[in-house]
Amino acid sequence: MTRCRPARGFTLLEVMITLFLVTILLGLAIPNLAPGRLEGLRASANRFRNVLMWLRDQGSSGMAEYRLRLEPARGFYYCEVLEEKTYVPVADPLLKPGHLDPLDGRLIWQADKSDLADMDELSISFNRFGPTRAILVQFAAREKNEGFTVSYRPEWSQPRLEPGLLTWE
Repeated sequence: MTRCRPARGFTLLEVMITLFLVTILLGLAIPNLAPGRLEGLRASANRFRNVLMWLRDQGSSGMAEYRLRLEPARGFYYCEVLEEKTYVPVADPLLKPGHLDPLDGRLIWQADKSDLADMDELSISFNRFGPTRAILVQFAAREKNEGFTVSYRPEWSQPRLEPGLLTWE
């Protein structure tokens, strides 16, 4: 004669405790996935800093007049060179126009105290001494008050990239 064994399985209490522990672990793991977005902002800010250094080098050669065209509302910037009394986009494939994906973040122009520029579109010329006006651009995360700041004053030898959303002092 065979004996019937009682059904084995998990009790409701065991299942609830397991789900509770999994929820806690996911809660700890998900915030650590966010730095990927910040790394994208850092890469964009670093690329922008490199563009400024390229413009500084080109402007210091004195061969042609270069400028940075910045459209903060669209998260867009590109380099231009003066050819026959007209500015045209630089044709160098390494200097393709930069664009910050609005889902990843936003591009914010911080005007200097002496700056009376139109905030929709800015042009900053570069000469042999660097930019003709101070530059401070924030690469900011959409949701949080985090990001990176690229700044460059005419008296500085090169642009700076710093963590955080800094403003002019």
